Amino acid sequence: MTDACYHRGVIIDAHTHVFPESFRARRDTLAAKDPLFAEMYGVPTAAMATPAELLAAMDEAGVRAAVICGFAWEDPALCREHNDALLEAAAASSGRLLPFTAVSLRDVDGAAAEATRCRALGARGIGELRPAAHGLDLSDPGAADALAAVAGGLPLLIHASEPVGHDYRGKGGQPIGPLYHFLHRHPEVKVIAAHMGGGLPLYAHMPDVRRALSRTWVDTAAWPLLYEPSIFRHIADLIGAARILFATDFPLRRYKRELELLAAVPLSEEERRAVLGRNAAALLGLEAR
Repeated sequence: MTDACYHRGVIIDAHTHVFPESFRARRDTLAAKDPLFAEMYGVPTAAMATPAELLAAMDEAGVRAAVICGFAWEDPALCREHNDALLEAAAASSGRLLPFTAVSLRDVDGAAAEATRCRALGARGIGELRPAAHGLDLSDPGAADALAAVAGGLPLLIHASEPVGHDYRGKGGQPIGPLYHFLHRHPEVKVIAAHMGGGLPLYAHMPDVRRALSRTWVDTAAWPLLYEPSIFRHIADLIGAARILFATDFPLRRYKRELELLAAVPLSEEERRAVLGRNAAALLGLEAR
Protein backbone atom coordinates (compact mmCIF):
# COMPACT_ATOMS: atom_id res chain seq x y z
CA MET A 1 0.00 0.00 0.00
CA THR A 2 1.09 3.59 -0.58
CA ASP A 3 -0.05 6.97 0.69
CA ALA A 4 -3.04 6.50 -1.63
CA CYS A 5 -4.78 4.71 1.25
CA TYR A 6 -7.26 7.51 1.97
CA HIS A 7 -10.09 4.96 1.98
CA ARG A 8 -11.35 2.58 4.63
CA GLY A 9 -12.43 -1.00 4.07
CA VAL A 10 -12.19 -3.40 1.17
CA ILE A 11 -12.28 -1.97 -2.36
CA ILE A 12 -13.59 -3.89 -5.35
CA ASP A 13 -13.76 -2.24 -8.75
CA ALA A 14 -16.86 -3.58 -10.54
CA HIS A 15 -16.04 -2.32 -14.05
CA THR A 16 -12.68 -2.10 -15.83
CA HIS A 17 -11.50 -2.86 -19.36
CA VAL A 18 -8.28 -4.61 -20.30
CA PHE A 19 -6.78 -5.87 -23.54
CA PRO A 20 -3.93 -8.24 -24.28
CA GLU A 21 -0.85 -6.45 -25.59
CA SER A 22 -1.44 -8.05 -28.99
CA PHE A 23 -4.75 -6.19 -29.32
CA ARG A 24 -3.12 -2.88 -28.51
CA ALA A 25 -0.55 -3.55 -31.19
CA ARG A 26 -3.37 -4.32 -33.66
CA ARG A 27 -5.43 -1.23 -32.83
CA ASP A 28 -5.62 0.04 -36.42
CA THR A 29 -6.50 -3.37 -37.86
CA LEU A 30 -9.20 -3.92 -35.25
CA ALA A 31 -10.63 -0.45 -35.80
CA ALA A 32 -10.98 -1.23 -39.50
CA LYS A 33 -12.98 -4.37 -38.64
CA ASP A 34 -15.31 -3.06 -35.93
CA PRO A 35 -17.05 0.33 -36.20
CA LEU A 36 -17.82 0.62 -32.49
CA PHE A 37 -14.23 -0.19 -31.55
CA ALA A 38 -13.10 2.43 -34.07
CA GLU A 39 -15.40 4.99 -32.45
CA MET A 40 -14.12 4.29 -28.95
CA TYR A 41 -10.49 3.24 -29.42
CA GLY A 42 -9.56 4.18 -32.98
CA VAL A 43 -7.50 7.20 -31.99
CA PRO A 44 -4.06 6.60 -30.40
CA THR A 45 -4.96 8.80 -27.41
CA ALA A 46 -7.78 6.41 -26.34
CA ALA A 47 -6.23 4.42 -23.50
CA MET A 48 -6.03 0.64 -23.75
CA ALA A 49 -4.69 -1.05 -20.62
CA THR A 50 -3.26 -4.52 -20.11
CA PRO A 51 -4.05 -6.75 -17.10
CA ALA A 52 -0.56 -6.07 -15.73
CA GLU A 53 -1.14 -2.31 -15.88
CA LEU A 54 -4.47 -2.68 -14.09
CA LEU A 55 -2.89 -4.79 -11.34
CA ALA A 56 -0.16 -2.19 -10.84
CA ALA A 57 -2.78 0.54 -10.45
CA MET A 58 -4.75 -1.63 -8.04
CA ASP A 59 -1.64 -2.24 -5.93
CA GLU A 60 -0.90 1.48 -5.74
CA ALA A 61 -4.44 2.33 -4.60
CA GLY A 62 -5.06 -0.64 -2.33
CA VAL A 63 -7.78 -2.20 -4.49
CA ARG A 64 -8.40 -5.81 -3.57
CA ALA A 65 -10.13 -7.08 -6.73
CA ALA A 66 -11.50 -5.83 -10.03
CA VAL A 67 -13.96 -7.04 -12.62
CA ILE A 68 -12.17 -7.16 -15.98
CA CYS A 69 -14.18 -6.75 -19.18
CA GLY A 70 -13.07 -6.93 -22.74
CA PHE A 71 -15.06 -5.41 -25.57
CA ALA A 72 -18.41 -6.15 -27.21
CA TRP A 73 -16.94 -7.18 -30.55
CA GLU A 74 -19.28 -7.81 -33.47
CA ASP A 75 -17.04 -10.66 -34.65
CA PRO A 76 -17.58 -13.76 -32.43
CA ALA A 77 -14.01 -14.89 -33.15
CA LEU A 78 -12.64 -11.67 -31.66
CA CYS A 79 -14.91 -12.11 -28.63
CA ARG A 80 -13.54 -15.61 -28.11
CA GLU A 81 -9.91 -14.48 -28.51
CA HIS A 82 -10.41 -11.62 -26.08
CA ASN A 83 -12.32 -13.83 -23.63
CA ASP A 84 -9.51 -16.37 -23.60
CA ALA A 85 -7.06 -13.60 -22.73
CA LEU A 86 -9.29 -12.39 -19.88
CA LEU A 87 -9.72 -15.90 -18.48
CA GLU A 88 -5.96 -16.50 -18.65
CA ALA A 89 -5.19 -13.21 -16.88
CA ALA A 90 -7.76 -13.98 -14.19
CA ALA A 91 -6.37 -17.46 -13.59
CA ALA A 92 -2.89 -15.99 -13.02
CA SER A 93 -4.07 -13.24 -10.65
CA SER A 94 -4.73 -15.22 -7.45
CA GLY A 95 -8.37 -14.21 -7.52
CA ARG A 96 -7.82 -10.47 -7.91
CA LEU A 97 -9.09 -10.20 -11.48
CA LEU A 98 -12.69 -11.31 -11.99
CA PRO A 99 -13.46 -12.01 -15.66
CA PHE A 100 -16.68 -10.79 -17.26
CA THR A 101 -16.55 -12.17 -20.77
CA ALA A 102 -18.24 -10.56 -23.77
CA VAL A 103 -20.35 -12.05 -26.54
CA SER A 104 -21.49 -10.83 -29.95
CA LEU A 105 -25.25 -10.36 -29.82
CA ARG A 106 -25.47 -10.29 -33.62
CA ASP A 107 -25.91 -14.07 -33.24
CA VAL A 108 -27.75 -14.81 -29.99
CA ASP A 109 -27.44 -18.59 -30.36
CA GLY A 110 -23.70 -18.27 -30.80
CA ALA A 111 -23.60 -15.80 -27.91
CA ALA A 112 -25.32 -18.31 -25.62
CA ALA A 113 -22.82 -21.01 -26.62
CA GLU A 114 -19.84 -18.71 -25.97
CA ALA A 115 -21.29 -17.65 -22.61
CA THR A 116 -21.69 -21.32 -21.66
CA ARG A 117 -18.08 -22.02 -22.65
CA CYS A 118 -16.82 -19.09 -20.62
CA ARG A 119 -18.88 -20.02 -17.55
CA ALA A 120 -17.26 -23.46 -17.60
CA LEU A 121 -13.83 -21.79 -17.72
CA GLY A 122 -14.43 -19.50 -14.76
CA ALA A 123 -16.23 -16.40 -16.02
CA ARG A 124 -17.87 -14.49 -13.16
CA GLY A 125 -20.27 -12.52 -15.37
CA ILE A 126 -21.06 -11.51 -18.94
CA GLY A 127 -20.31 -8.02 -20.21
CA GLU A 128 -19.92 -5.22 -20.83
CA LEU A 129 -22.74 -5.76 -23.32
CA ARG A 130 -24.23 -3.25 -25.76
CA PRO A 131 -27.40 -4.96 -27.01
CA ALA A 132 -28.80 -2.04 -28.99
CA ALA A 133 -25.45 -1.45 -30.70
CA HIS A 134 -25.66 -5.06 -31.94
CA GLY A 135 -29.21 -4.61 -33.21
CA LEU A 136 -30.94 -6.40 -30.31
CA ASP A 137 -34.17 -4.62 -29.33
CA LEU A 138 -34.86 -5.56 -25.72
CA SER A 139 -38.41 -4.23 -26.05
CA ASP A 140 -39.06 -7.33 -28.16
CA PRO A 141 -39.96 -10.32 -25.93
CA GLY A 142 -38.02 -12.75 -28.10
CA ALA A 143 -34.87 -10.65 -27.92
CA ALA A 144 -35.29 -10.23 -24.16
CA ASP A 145 -35.68 -13.97 -23.70
CA ALA A 146 -32.57 -14.60 -25.80
CA LEU A 147 -30.49 -12.28 -23.65
CA ALA A 148 -31.79 -13.92 -20.47
CA ALA A 149 -30.64 -17.27 -21.87
CA VAL A 150 -27.18 -15.82 -22.48
CA ALA A 151 -26.92 -14.90 -18.79
CA GLY A 152 -27.38 -18.48 -17.63
CA GLY A 153 -27.39 -17.40 -14.00
CA LEU A 154 -24.41 -15.05 -14.20
CA PRO A 155 -24.72 -11.28 -13.78
CA LEU A 156 -25.00 -9.25 -16.97
CA LEU A 157 -23.07 -5.97 -17.11
CA ILE A 158 -24.89 -3.74 -19.60
CA HIS A 159 -23.89 -0.29 -20.78
CA ALA A 160 -26.93 1.83 -19.84
CA SER A 161 -27.18 4.95 -22.00
CA GLU A 162 -28.57 8.21 -20.65
CA PRO A 163 -31.46 9.45 -22.83
CA VAL A 164 -30.33 13.07 -22.42
CA GLY A 165 -27.12 14.90 -21.58
CA HIS A 166 -23.92 15.33 -23.53
CA ASP A 167 -22.73 12.92 -26.19
CA TYR A 168 -19.55 10.88 -25.84
CA ARG A 169 -17.79 8.11 -27.74
CA GLY A 170 -19.70 4.89 -27.19
CA LYS A 171 -22.83 6.44 -25.66
CA GLY A 172 -25.07 4.33 -27.89
CA GLY A 173 -24.86 1.18 -25.79
CA GLN A 174 -28.33 0.44 -24.47
CA PRO A 175 -31.17 2.97 -24.11
CA ILE A 176 -32.88 2.68 -20.74
CA GLY A 177 -36.41 2.32 -22.15
CA PRO A 178 -35.82 -1.12 -23.72
CA LEU A 179 -33.58 -2.04 -20.77
CA TYR A 180 -36.54 -1.43 -18.46
CA HIS A 181 -38.67 -3.79 -20.58
CA PHE A 182 -35.99 -6.47 -20.24
CA LEU A 183 -35.80 -6.04 -16.46
CA HIS A 184 -39.58 -6.11 -16.18
CA ARG A 185 -39.82 -9.32 -18.22
CA HIS A 186 -36.87 -11.06 -16.57
CA PRO A 187 -36.65 -9.93 -12.94
CA GLU A 188 -34.76 -13.13 -12.13
CA VAL A 189 -31.69 -12.02 -14.11
CA LYS A 190 -29.00 -10.19 -12.14
CA VAL A 191 -28.12 -7.04 -14.06
CA ILE A 192 -25.44 -4.45 -13.41
CA ALA A 193 -26.56 -1.33 -15.25
CA ALA A 194 -23.36 0.59 -15.89
CA HIS A 195 -22.87 4.33 -15.46
CA MET A 196 -25.41 4.78 -12.66
CA GLY A 197 -27.89 2.82 -14.73
CA GLY A 198 -28.17 5.59 -17.30
CA GLY A 199 -30.42 7.34 -14.80
CA LEU A 200 -33.01 4.54 -14.84
CA PRO A 201 -33.10 4.24 -11.02
CA LEU A 202 -34.37 7.83 -10.83
CA TYR A 203 -37.64 6.52 -12.29
CA ALA A 204 -38.06 4.24 -9.28
CA HIS A 205 -40.55 6.70 -7.85
CA MET A 206 -42.83 4.65 -10.13
CA PRO A 207 -43.75 1.38 -8.37
CA ASP A 208 -43.50 -0.66 -11.59
CA VAL A 209 -39.95 0.55 -12.19
CA ARG A 210 -38.97 -0.07 -8.57
CA ARG A 211 -40.22 -3.67 -8.83
CA ALA A 212 -38.40 -4.19 -12.14
CA LEU A 213 -35.15 -3.08 -10.50
CA SER A 214 -35.41 -5.68 -7.74
CA ARG A 215 -32.42 -7.65 -9.11
CA THR A 216 -30.55 -4.71 -10.59
CA TRP A 217 -27.37 -3.03 -9.42
CA VAL A 218 -25.77 0.12 -10.80
CA ASP A 219 -22.08 0.86 -11.08
CA THR A 220 -20.40 4.21 -10.66
CA ALA A 221 -18.21 3.96 -13.77
CA ALA A 222 -17.39 7.44 -15.11
CA TRP A 223 -20.01 9.08 -12.88
CA PRO A 224 -18.10 12.40 -12.52
CA LEU A 225 -18.36 12.88 -16.28
CA LEU A 226 -22.14 12.45 -16.23
CA TYR A 227 -23.71 13.39 -12.88
CA GLU A 228 -23.48 15.62 -9.85
CA PRO A 229 -22.60 13.96 -6.51
CA SER A 230 -26.25 14.15 -5.41
CA ILE A 231 -26.97 11.17 -7.71
CA PHE A 232 -25.63 8.87 -4.97
CA ARG A 233 -28.14 10.00 -2.37
CA HIS A 234 -31.04 9.87 -4.82
CA ILE A 235 -30.26 6.31 -5.94
CA ALA A 236 -29.56 5.13 -2.39
CA ASP A 237 -32.91 6.48 -1.24
CA LEU A 238 -34.82 5.02 -4.19
CA ILE A 239 -33.39 1.50 -4.56
CA GLY A 240 -30.90 1.23 -1.68
CA ALA A 241 -27.19 1.93 -1.23
CA ALA A 242 -26.64 -1.84 -1.32
CA ARG A 243 -27.29 -1.70 -5.07
CA ILE A 244 -24.46 0.72 -5.87
CA LEU A 245 -21.10 -0.74 -6.93
CA PHE A 246 -17.85 1.23 -7.00
CA ALA A 247 -16.40 1.23 -10.52
CA THR A 248 -13.89 3.28 -12.47
CA ASP A 249 -14.17 2.18 -16.11
CA PHE A 250 -10.34 1.94 -15.86
CA PRO A 251 -8.29 3.12 -17.68
CA LEU A 252 -10.81 5.86 -18.52
CA ARG A 253 -10.78 6.93 -14.87
CA ARG A 254 -7.99 6.45 -12.31
CA TYR A 255 -8.20 5.34 -8.70
CA LYS A 256 -6.75 8.26 -6.78
CA ARG A 257 -9.21 10.81 -8.12
CA GLU A 258 -12.19 8.43 -8.04
CA LEU A 259 -11.61 7.54 -4.39
CA GLU A 260 -11.15 11.17 -3.46
CA LEU A 261 -14.44 12.06 -5.13
CA LEU A 262 -16.27 9.14 -3.55
CA ALA A 263 -15.14 10.30 -0.10
CA ALA A 264 -17.16 13.50 -0.62
CA VAL A 265 -20.46 12.14 -2.00
CA PRO A 266 -23.56 12.36 0.24
CA LEU A 267 -23.46 8.88 1.77
CA SER A 268 -22.99 7.74 5.33
CA GLU A 269 -19.65 6.12 6.17
CA GLU A 270 -21.36 2.71 6.39
CA GLU A 271 -22.98 3.22 2.98
CA ARG A 272 -19.67 4.35 1.50
CA ARG A 273 -17.90 1.22 2.74
CA ALA A 274 -20.67 -0.91 1.23
CA VAL A 275 -20.36 0.85 -2.13
CA LEU A 276 -16.57 0.55 -2.13
CA GLY A 277 -16.57 -3.21 -1.89
CA ARG A 278 -19.07 -5.00 0.30
CA ASN A 279 -21.88 -4.79 -2.24
CA ALA A 280 -19.75 -6.25 -5.02
CA ALA A 281 -18.43 -8.94 -2.67
CA ALA A 282 -22.00 -10.02 -1.87
CA LEU A 283 -23.08 -9.99 -5.52
CA LEU A 284 -20.03 -11.91 -6.77
CA GLY A 285 -19.75 -14.34 -3.87
CA LEU A 286 -16.49 -12.99 -2.46
CA GLU A 287 -15.48 -12.86 1.16
CA ALA A 288 -15.79 -9.24 2.33
CA ARG A 289 -12.87 -9.01 4.73
